[in-house]
Amino acid sequence: MTTLDESQARALIAPWYSLFNVASRGDVKAIQEQVLTPDYESCNGYLPGECWGLATSIKVVSGFAASIPDMKFDIKEVVVAGDRVIVRGEVTGTPAGDLFGVPHTGKSFRMMALDMHTIKDGKIAKTYHMENWLSAIGQLRAK
Repeated sequence: MTTLDESQARALIAPWYSLFNVASRGDVKAIQEQVLTPDYESCNGYLPGECWGLATSIKVVSGFAASIPDMKFDIKEVVVAGDRVIVRGEVTGTPAGDLFGVPHTGKSFRMMALDMHTIKDGKIAKTYHMENWLSAIGQLRAK
């Protein structure tokens, strides 16, 4: 088991979170391959299809550039527990078109995101994540 301090954890996860700052990010595939283990798994639930590997993660993260071109992830808090790094963040953006069935209006959203990463050999091996997309949708639908 890896034990990290907060500064080590922040340095390790920084390239990962840079990918969610769409306007300034680099090569999504190269950065993910640099910071994620080859057997990386990302989970946002327990149903089939709610966990995926590195190849799908590359596609999902790459897709944000088209759907939310000004997307930003602001890390608000980092908690380290052994080989786990927990991040509370704020995601903001303005969809470029319809998002989750909500018609495009030019409105922006702000939502909370929570991630729990497991670190293995200096890379992110698994992420459990929850984003409050329901709040974002509510903001986009508001009159």
